[in-house]
Amino acid sequence: LVSVPACCSARYNLAILAFFGFFLLYALRVNLSVALVDMVEPNTSLAKNMTSNVCPEHSSNINVPRNTTGEKYSWDADTQGWILGSFFYGYIITQIPGGYLASKIGGKMLLGFGIFGTSVFTLLTPLAANLGVGYLIAVRALEGLGEGVTFPAMHSMWSSWAPPLERSKLLSISYAGAQLGTVVSLPLSGLICYYMNWVYVFYIFGALGVLWFFFWMWLVSDTPETHRSISHAEREYILSSLKDQV
Repeated sequence: LVSVPACCSARYNLAILAFFGFFLLYALRVNLSVALVDMVEPNTSLAKNMTSNVCPEHSSNINVPRNTTGEKYSWDADTQGWILGSFFYGYIITQIPGGYLASKIGGKMLLGFGIFGTSVFTLLTPLAANLGVGYLIAVRALEGLGEGVTFPAMHSMWSSWAPPLERSKLLSISYAGAQLGTVVSLPLSGLICYYMNWVYVFYIFGALGVLWFFFWMWLVSDTPETHRSISHAEREYILSSLKDQV
């Protein structure tokens, strides 16, 4: 069994696209955690309780422009907890059904539309917040429903794409995007809130998710047999390695 080089191969292209997909997936998940700080009316209770033993803030001549045009909401701590937690109420529902659906309709469609749906609901988040907290909680729960199917769908795809000797590497590339997405999106969301407006946190990441969806649907196939541009040598390499495993 002769290995096929990784460079420009269909299986590593899949891993790279999956990497960016999970990058955006986790960015869409955690961006509200930062944006919510800018969405809520500031709590002034700490200022009222200050005593003479507390040092005043240092004065500074540096004037950094900060955008303050974003809408503010009077949500208490309990309400904020419901908003942040609502995502996971949807997320836990589709974990097990996601595996079943992937076997029926294919991991490509399930993962693609899972991220696409999450991106669309992210774009609707500012509108939902303006309509009321109930709408925002519902939108976040729907985002969770979309994200819940993504890992089962990805596992289903790799069962058809990953040669046994490369499986660890391919899966590591794919899922590393989730960790990097969290690390990058948290500070980036803060910068967007500071210099632009909290609504752009949702518009930017949501738009990137929609853009990723079109690349995913165009370039990816459920199996090597149905891929449009895979080389004959790579197709035979993947299928033979999986057959030998069985």
